[in-house]
Amino acid sequence: MSLEFRCAAVGVTDCKAATHAETADELLEKVAAHALDVHGVELNETLINYALTTVEEK
Repeated sequence: MSLEFRCAAVGVTDCKAATHAETADELLEKVAAHALDVHGVELNETLINYALTTVEEK
């Protein structure tokens, strides 16, 4: 099983990035790095919780 997060799923429709990981912790680490590096956004608890609602199992 792999987990997938897409920026477009949280309303960042101009970003086509898809992040994959085997665990939720690993996924959050990757998503947080992408959010900061690409979008200049530092994730807080609210953003993390919202992002987790959009994660899909692949």
